[in-house]
Amino acid sequence: MTATRRRLAVIHPYSSSKSKNWPLERFDALAQRIERQMPVEWTAGPDEPLDRARRFEDLYELGCWLASAALFIGNDSGIAHLAAAVGTPVVVLFGPTDPAVWAPRGECVVVLRRNPLTELRVQEVWDAVSRLC
Repeated sequence: MTATRRRLAVIHPYSSSKSKNWPLERFDALAQRIERQMPVEWTAGPDEPLDRARRFEDLYELGCWLASAALFIGNDSGIAHLAAAVGTPVVVLFGPTDPAVWAPRGECVVVLRRNPLTELRVQEVWDAVSRLC
């Protein structure tokens, strides 16, 4: 998939399990830092409670949108794999699952892991984002 990249960061703050989710208020704090450099947009699934999120009818549409972003940040989820698969630079946050087995693959994927995930600090994620952008 080839897309023109925009100065846009995409955040997907959910996963299949609450234990795999970094606290939403930390994503908010990270987004405030990123917004000094580029716009931030959020995405979520149909049942995930986030009013400001963009939602997509199908994975192809979502993949095209992710391919146009300069950066993706999210938890251990299928959406992180999709972002990596379309070539978007990814910072993915892991808690209880093993990133050696489950992390997305790609040239520009940074994996951060803390178990529990609540031990991961905003500064650590910001440092990873800063290395990618």
